[in-house]
Formats: sequence, C-alpha cells, structure tokens
Amino acid sequence: MSEFNEFDNVQKFSTENAEVQAQPVQQAAPEQKHVKKSKGLTVKVMALIAAVAVVGGGAGFGGAYIAGRSMQKDAVVSGSGNSHYNTSDNIAAPVESSSVPTLNELQQNAAIKHNISDTIEYNSDGTYKYTRDLVKEVQDSIVYIEVFVESRGKSTLYGSASGIIISKDGYIVTNNHVVEDADSFTVKVNDTDPVTGLSESETYDAELIGTDADTDLAVLKIKANDLPAAVLGDSDQLHLGDDVVVIGNPLGLENSVTKGIVSGLNRQISDSARGLSSIQTDTGINSGNSGGAMFNGYGEVVGVVNCKFVADYAESLGFAITINEAKGVVDDLITKGYVSGRAVLGISYNAISEYAAALRGWTPGLLVASINQDMAVAHSGLAVGDTIIEIEGESVLGDDTTDTAYKIGKILVGKKPGDVITVTVVRTDSLGREKKVNIEVELSEYVGN
Repeated sequence: MSEFNEFDNVQKFSTENAEVQAQPVQQAAPEQKHVKKSKGLTVKVMALIAAVAVVGGGAGFGGAYIAGRSMQKDAVVSGSGNSHYNTSDNIAAPVESSSVPTLNELQQNAAIKHNISDTIEYNSDGTYKYTRDLVKEVQDSIVYIEVFVESRGKSTLYGSASGIIISKDGYIVTNNHVVEDADSFTVKVNDTDPVTGLSESETYDAELIGTDADTDLAVLKIKANDLPAAVLGDSDQLHLGDDVVVIGNPLGLENSVTKGIVSGLNRQISDSARGLSSIQTDTGINSGNSGGAMFNGYGEVVGVVNCKFVADYAESLGFAITINEAKGVVDDLITKGYVSGRAVLGISYNAISEYAAALRGWTPGLLVASINQDMAVAHSGLAVGDTIIEIEGESVLGDDTTDTAYKIGKILVGKKPGDVITVTVVRTDSLGREKKVNIEVELSEYVGN
C-alpha cells in the first residue's frame, strides 16, 4: 500500500522507546538528555558510515594504487628516464634499494592539479557554476528546529525538522505538520565561516506566529537581528530538468545537502481542496527535511520541502510547496495569524455514510452538530439536527470522512466571504416526517482556530 506521507520528512521520538521512529516527526534527542536514543542513532549512523567506508574506501584506495602504478608504467614507456622501474615487464621494482616504495613515492606522479578558486564562479546564465559555492552562500539560512511537548509537568523533546529564515529579524517558515500538537519550539541558527567552513551556532526560543493545515505551512519567530535571510525566488520560472538543491536536517544530520532535478511541476498532492501545487523532484528527501528549502541554481528558494511518496515500488519522489503560492499564505500568517479571504460555512458536522445510515435508519449526509453563533450561518435558519445532502446542487457525501471534507472544500473553493450559497437539508419534523428544505446561507470569513 502506498501513500503520500508528509510526516515521512520529519523524525519524531517516543519518550518511552529508545529506537528512532522513522515515520512521524523529527530528530534524535540531545545526547546528554537522552543517552539511549543518541546512542541508538549513533550506532546506526556509524554503521552506515562504516559500510560506505569499507566499500568506497577499499575501492578508492585500490583505485588510487592502481592509478599510481598505471601512471608510473606509462611514464616508463614514454621514455621518462625513471631508473627505478624495469621497462621489460612494466612492474615497479626497486633497482638501487631493496626497500618497498612508500605510498608517497607511488603517488608522486599521480597527483592531480586542483584549480580551486576562492572566487565564486558563475555560468553564463547567472547560476552558480559549482554547487559548493551555492551551498556556502545559502546554508546558514536553513535552521534546525526542535519541538517539545508538555508531559507530566515537564517539557519533553518530541522531534526536530527544518526551517527557512525569511527575514533578518527572525521570521522562519516551516511546515504545519512540524509544529502541530507541539507546545514549544527552539531554533538553532548557524554562522559558518566561508573560509574555514567552521560553524558556530546559537539556539533561540521560538514563538508560533501562525499555522495553516490546508497548505501545510507555518511561521515561527525568534528574537534576533541581522540573520542570514534566504532570497525567495520565482517558482513559475522553473522548468523540467532544472537543477535544484535541498538543504535540511534529515534524521537530525544538520545542514545535509542533496541535489537533483525538477521532475514534475504543478503536482496536486494535498488531501485539502485548498492545498498548494507542488514541485516534484528526485532529490533525496528524508525524515527531518520537512520545512527545509529547495533552491534553484541562483541560490533562491523555490520550494518548501514537505513530503515524499512512500511505496515499495517507488523511490525518488519528493515534493516541495511552490514558493510563489506559499508567499501569500506566509504573508497572511505573519500579518493576521491566519489566511484571509477564505470562505467558511460556520458549522461542525458528523458525516453519515450510506452504510451507517442504512443500519440506523438515518439519512446519509452531513448531520449538523453545532453552529457558530458569531457567523452569518446562525441567522440562516439552518438548525442542529439537519442533515445536509447538497451544497449548490452538488452531493456532499464522499467515500469516507476525508473525502467528504475534501468535497466540501472543493465546493467552497473560489467562494468569498459574503457570498450566498444554497444548502439543501433533510429535516425531521415533530411527527418524525422528513422533508427537503433549501436554505440560503451567507458565507463568513475563516479567521483561524
């Protein structure tokens, strides 16, 4: 079974289990507080590094040795005058000394000249020529977020993920699924020396400014100045095949860099009818990358990483929310604390499936459970106990609760606060008789939870 799982991009912890949980949110706990968890992660990471070292290191050393032998052989054949090797069998053999050649001696003719400039180089179109230069310029705009929950009177580390600094005075964008259900947050900001590559960090307490579940975006704020804010680009200028770089904190491995291409554009993958379009990429995305940035070749943020596709038969299917659509949401979250201009009906309901209705003798639809008395719907004539079967002539009943919510959202997309819609309900009178009633309802503005 496959599914789009936004929680696969962050790593959560169970406070009762020392094993790192791969599915939910965020990073390994700090070593001094959670010894078992840190030890477990260290063992796994070291096992991975060891495996790479054995395979890559063994092959790498052997390759270097063979390359050195080969180049020495070529030097002899070309008549370089090197008296230390026998040209008859092309095998290195000491003539004047019985000692075995050192590695430095074997490598003396194999050195490759590294023409690395301290000056950043660009391609003719203005993009960075080398990924390393791009990373040096933008890496400090990505932060490490830890989220905490209150448990038994104390704050407990719940997990970690990534965020993007979007202003010098401390506004940070991340995903809604990173911060939801959490009680407090900390943000670690890095200051990397461009010459030495050494990094110093400072950790701040963060305030939650606003969240939006429909678009999976959230904004945090820390009290700081002169932060290395990222430059927000134009995601509409992306093309299939463009190079992109993702920076984040997968599994707590801070400032990890992966590179790939734009594999698809305008992907609609959200369960919400208001979900933003996404950029598909083959760039490596893992738990903890959530809230991190996707950069284009100019070093501009073009996407906010939020999910990947999980399936036994699929790989390299990661997604990022387009920055152009995210900008408006983020701006509203900062200035208002919610996304403005969204129409809402103003009720809560219970979805009654056809199966449940048949068992209990009810009408399938949306059973009105409560009505917000501060919204226009309170004056419409809609009543608790009514069963909504249609909105604007469209059936509201989906295959399940999630599908039903999606259908309602889709019906309301494009509607504005103040618009009037027709709601068709089935109402039972005092004698138990059912009748259909059309009710005109004015939509109100959603102002957050």
